[in-house]
Amino acid sequence: MTKFKNNLLIKNIIILLISGGIAKVLGMIGKIIYTRIAGINVVGLYTMITPTFMLIISITQFSFPISISKISAEGKYKNNDLIKTAYIIGAIINVILMIIVLFSSSFIANMLHNKTLAPAIMCVVFIIPFITISSIQRGFLHGKEDMLPASITNVTEEIVKIGLIITLLPLAIAKSDITAVIFIILFNVITEITNILIMQRSINKKYKSKEKGSFNIKIAKEILSISTPTTAVRLISSLGFFLEPIILTNTLLASGFSANYITLEYGVINSYIIPLLSIPSFFSLSIASALLPNITKAYSNKKYKEFNSKLLKLLFLSMLVGGVCLAVILIFPEPILKLVYNVNFGINYIYLIGPFFLILYMQPTLSVALQAMGKTNKLFITSTVSMILKYSVLYIFGKLGFGMNSLIFSIITGIIITTSMVIYIVLKEINKKI
Repeated sequence: MTKFKNNLLIKNIIILLISGGIAKVLGMIGKIIYTRIAGINVVGLYTMITPTFMLIISITQFSFPISISKISAEGKYKNNDLIKTAYIIGAIINVILMIIVLFSSSFIANMLHNKTLAPAIMCVVFIIPFITISSIQRGFLHGKEDMLPASITNVTEEIVKIGLIITLLPLAIAKSDITAVIFIILFNVITEITNILIMQRSINKKYKSKEKGSFNIKIAKEILSISTPTTAVRLISSLGFFLEPIILTNTLLASGFSANYITLEYGVINSYIIPLLSIPSFFSLSIASALLPNITKAYSNKKYKEFNSKLLKLLFLSMLVGGVCLAVILIFPEPILKLVYNVNFGINYIYLIGPFFLILYMQPTLSVALQAMGKTNKLFITSTVSMILKYSVLYIFGKLGFGMNSLIFSIITGIIITTSMVIYIVLKEINKKI
């Protein structure tokens, strides 16, 4: 039985790594096509709106992939009841969030000193319900340790996105830059519908009975008990990311930098440099996704040595793979930037921030370890402290005239503080049990 479970875990990790690898390659191809077709102005505008977009997505997902995965893995409730209860909770969140977004879009655009972004922010409401549905489906399938359908969507999503970028983005750019940004946002509606159809087919075939599901208050309480603190943690990070361009823009404008310079350089850092350095993290994310049900069971069954052994091995693997990839990027930054994005600027940012990303590659595995321990409340404290220090650095260095380097220093601060605190918490909890 143990051998079977180990084989299943290995199989799931392989599935996620292969699909993640293919998705990353396709994503890189899509990014190359996108940046070359869109141009720096559209990229800059979309990057300014991305933090707002990600904040809305974090609330929309409500950590369903984690909470539904955990409850689904335990198998305490009927599948139909679990899915229906999750959908009802999601629908309530959707309605509230959509109203807030519609009424706050102009205010957010004004805070970013670009009123033309208001309609683009407003368009995010069309994506909200589809992301909720796909998040619930993904969590359910991961809980059943059925990784293939969700892994297929990782690949098909990138293929669909590339097709949309090639066929529709040039038409949108011909009208205006902001029209292009709106189209890029709305592409997510089509990709999410594709994901939903693929995952729903698998759920209907394997896990759904003919009985109609009903709302279960016990399931609702359990979803909320897991999703609420986990979402609170993500909201701290997303809120910080949302405030980042606002703090940066206002601080640098006061220091004499132009709005155009800020938009373009912010686009370079967040659309070229950070995504490039983040490429190796898909290994950690894939492994962590496959690991969650397995180590949750090990910890709940008090097999602490097994839990500790798997965690250490996966941390070492994350660091090893990440280190090799990072070394290649640091040695050949200009050829890689030219190959991937057809640009040669931002190399100075790679040298400044790159070495610290080696620490970042550990975070997905460490976060999963805390979730398995039931210590997500600790992540909230960690994220809060990290956000305060990170954006304090951004504000202070911006005021001191460091320009865009103030953003780089703040990112480095966030990486060091968050990872150090999480490592300390994990080690402390493990030492208590062993």
